[in-house]
Amino acid sequence: MVMSKNWLIAALIFVVALPTAAFSQKLRVGTLYIGSTMLPLWIARDEGYFARRGLEVELIWLQSSLSTMALIAGEADLIYGTPQETLLAMAGKSAPPLITVASLETKSKHWLVVSPNIQSVKELAGKSLAISRPKAADEGYARIILRRFGVDSSGVTFLSAGGQRDRMTALRAGSVRGSVFNTYNSSMLEELGFKRLAQLETDDFSFPPATFTTRRQTASVKRESLKAFLTAVVEGTQKQVRDRELSIGLLKKYMKIQNPKVLEVAYQDSLMVQYPYMTQEQLNSSLDILEASTGVRPNVNFETFVDHTLLKEAQLRQEKNNR
Repeated sequence: MVMSKNWLIAALIFVVALPTAAFSQKLRVGTLYIGSTMLPLWIARDEGYFARRGLEVELIWLQSSLSTMALIAGEADLIYGTPQETLLAMAGKSAPPLITVASLETKSKHWLVVSPNIQSVKELAGKSLAISRPKAADEGYARIILRRFGVDSSGVTFLSAGGQRDRMTALRAGSVRGSVFNTYNSSMLEELGFKRLAQLETDDFSFPPATFTTRRQTASVKRESLKAFLTAVVEGTQKQVRDRELSIGLLKKYMKIQNPKVLEVAYQDSLMVQYPYMTQEQLNSSLDILEASTGVRPNVNFETFVDHTLLKEAQLRQEKNNR
C-alpha cells in the first residue's frame, strides 16, 4: 500500500498544527516491543521533539498483556503496538473504555522462516513452530499462513519461546522447525542458511498497523498533551525519511544491530506507508489475526474502537489559523 497524497497532506498539516507548548507534562507510554517501528518515537525523544512541546515522555517496554493491563489501571497514558491485546480486552461484557487515537503502518513484512530441509508449508504438519507465548499475535500469523496452504494447524505443535530473538535461538538450536519473523530478522536467518517459506501479507491481507491506544478519560484530561505527543511522533516519521544516517544510528543504538545489510533492511522496514489515521481495512486484519490466535472475534465496530478527534482537532486548528 502506498501512502496517498491526501494522507501525506494530512500528516504534514498535523505536524505544524500545534505550537511549541508552554507547559510541562509527563506521559508514560507502554511499548509492546523493541523494533524498527519504534524509530519515530526514538527520533522524537532523542531529537527533542517531545521536550520542545513541553513533554517528558517515558517509553516503557511491556509485554502485550501487561501493557493493556497498565493502561486500564491508569499506570500508562498510552500504549503503542499491534492492537490485538486491546481488542481482546474489549471482548468481555464489561469492556474497558479504550480508544485508538492514531496508527502507523510501515513497510514491514513478516515471513515464515524454517529449517533448511523443509521444502514446503505442507511439510510442517506434525512439526513444531516457535511462538512468543500461547495465543499471542505471532501464533495467529503462523496459523493464517498454515491455513492458506491447506495445513490443519491443530496438527502443529506451538512452543512458547519468547520474542523474535529468542525464537531465532530456538530455531538455530533445532528445538523447532520454524517461526514467523519480520524482514530484518528473516534476513539474519537467511544468512545462516535458513529459508523464507511464505509471507504473511498478501494483496488481500495487510498487516495491522502499530496503534496508539489510550483511555477515554486520559484523552479528555490530557488532551493537549496527547495532541502534542502525536504531533512530535508524526514529525519523527518525516525526519526518518529525510535523515537516513540518524535513523540508522538509532536502530544500531537501540536494537543492537551491527550488520550493515540488516541495518539497511530494518531501516527500510521502518518507513511509513500510511499514517496517522487508522482504516477499516486495518481493523479487519487485526480482528482476523486475533481470531486466528485466540478463537475470539470481538464485536467491535470501527466507530467504537477508533477515535480520530485528537488528530482532527489539530488539523482544524491549523486550517482556521490559515484563513
